[in-house]
Amino acid sequence: MILTHYHHSTKSAFQSLSCLSDSEALRVIVSLKDFTGAVYHRFRDPEKYLVNRRATEAWLRQEFIKKGGQPLAAYPQYFVVGRSTWIEEGYNGQFEMVQLPITDLPTAQISFTYPDSMISYWLQSQAGQDFHHPEYHGQVFNYSEICQIIDRFGVPSEKWRTEPVHKYDLFIEAQVWTNQYI
Repeated sequence: MILTHYHHSTKSAFQSLSCLSDSEALRVIVSLKDFTGAVYHRFRDPEKYLVNRRATEAWLRQEFIKKGGQPLAAYPQYFVVGRSTWIEEGYNGQFEMVQLPITDLPTAQISFTYPDSMISYWLQSQAGQDFHHPEYHGQVFNYSEICQIIDRFGVPSEKWRTEPVHKYDLFIEAQVWTNQYI
């Protein structure tokens, strides 16, 4: 399994809003909301985005620890399993990536969500909707669990383009809870 970290080609890899105070993070978010590309649409309402991000990261950490995860960092670095056409297109081609084989990382410091963690966190409240898949939406997985999910459902393909029931299944996100190996 290969994990991919994306970043804008004019920015450094492994930058995180999570390490910033709220006022510093809001300043950065405001500067990003004018970038073009779908990946920047999330910044349209900076305050709402930051509140949702902080809530999502608290949920991720808590659920990962319940599953036996051993996060070493206060917040994760974000990757995807494999590659993501949605992200690559969302940067309008202006991206760079860092790829790491999962064997180079301690799996006790990696959690997963299917799809993106902020979307998955929101999807918990969408039970009964055609696009809600309770087998994997609204859940945090450890490495062995995500392998079982991939065996059963596969890695998201491009069904999000044409099948409304998969409109949120853009990629599998990996949250790496250590900076030691990055």
